[in-house]
Amino acid sequence: MRLALAALGTTGLLSLPAVAPASGAEGAPPHHRTPCSRGLVALTFDDGPSATVTPRLVRVLERLDVPATFFMVGSRIASAPDAARLVARSGFAIGNHTWAHTDLTIQTPAEMRAALGDTERELLRIGITPTHLVRPPYGAVDAGVRRVLGDDGYVPVLWTVDSRDWVPGRKPRAIVATVLGEVRPHPTDPAANIVLQHDGVTNSPATVRALPEEVARLRRLGYCFAALDTLGHPAPPVPVASVTATRTVLEGHPARVTVRLDRPTSRPTSVVVWTQDVATTRGDHGWSRRLVRFGVGETLARLTLPVPRDGLDEDREKVALGLDADHGIRPSDHQALVTIVDRDGPPAVAVRGGSVDESATDDVGAPVAVRLSHPSGREVRVRVRTRDGSAGAGDVRAFDGWVVVPAGARSVEVPVAVLPGPVDERTETFRVQLRETRHAVLGDAEATVTVGPATSPPARARLVPPRVSWS
Repeated sequence: MRLALAALGTTGLLSLPAVAPASGAEGAPPHHRTPCSRGLVALTFDDGPSATVTPRLVRVLERLDVPATFFMVGSRIASAPDAARLVARSGFAIGNHTWAHTDLTIQTPAEMRAALGDTERELLRIGITPTHLVRPPYGAVDAGVRRVLGDDGYVPVLWTVDSRDWVPGRKPRAIVATVLGEVRPHPTDPAANIVLQHDGVTNSPATVRALPEEVARLRRLGYCFAALDTLGHPAPPVPVASVTATRTVLEGHPARVTVRLDRPTSRPTSVVVWTQDVATTRGDHGWSRRLVRFGVGETLARLTLPVPRDGLDEDREKVALGLDADHGIRPSDHQALVTIVDRDGPPAVAVRGGSVDESATDDVGAPVAVRLSHPSGREVRVRVRTRDGSAGAGDVRAFDGWVVVPAGARSVEVPVAVLPGPVDERTETFRVQLRETRHAVLGDAEATVTVGPATSPPARARLVPPRVSWS
């Protein structure tokens, strides 16, 4: 490995930072910072898979919820295929570390292609699709290596932090101290803090033991962890956003809406919250779309959904809330549902009559209507019937049925017909009564209609407003 570092120093491809005590270096008191505010750390593991160490490492990474990239040696894949499959099945990326860990700078182009191609074919043979990432053994690269890798579509990936976990007998505490001493803040550098560690060397068990403390201390310092993208750079985590809201809200009070990210990330992100009526035909809430922004490291946003009181008696309404992607966030498919409970009482309903003259030849509509004290958000149904007075069955076609006042309307006419009569007939009356109602309360439940004798031509009906006494 010392030879490798010397070779890297002459290639110009790898820039190792000077070792300086970071705020989280060995012996320094831990400082809790905003998550991801100091940038990203990408963990990489070389020289595996190992049938014993790699499964243990995968379990630790899963428990810590940390992504990683494994650069595997082809001959070791052939000897431990189940360990390689476990890495892929667990969602970790796999890169190429040649067939036998050979220095590519001392090989011919044909030998380089064989070392890389044999490893890729072995991965495919056991059911794994490899990435195009390659870690040259010992970090040894030159112009010839770069040319072959580029021509064949491979992306070389070196490192900026060497944990030195490959040193025989190195303790977990020393491994942690080295990593913490070499990482550096990099809010904008796309290739910083790629950490070299190993799951296929003699000292790899110490690496597994070091990992929980290493991860915890880096997180306390304000770093978060990233996988490598297709260019071999640490890729900012893409959080999954979810939305929750007050389940039931009284009309006139706002619903509380919360958007959560399942993890912090190292860049500003945003998501769109939308609302959709589910059990209402009216827009009884304050907005239809709202952009929610998250700063670096933020995972929680709270907002309110106004639910104004509209003065209409309504059924319970439901509003769904969901998420659309905007920038750097993957929205979940889950929707929140808010039930709006109405606060407005039902309207009072009254019947109104008036006066009309008979026709000598045709039926005439009687001036009968039902009227609400104020509009309702629901359909109001009223049962109306006529009762004989001095005008009887020969003067009025009896009516006994339901009439409907549509949602939002104030009144509706009742289809009561006055029959033709002689010109010299005296003035008569009949009554109209309200018997039942749905979604309203009864007010003035009876009205009188006056029927005058036939004229030539017939006179137009005259509505007479009743005295109204709402209850």
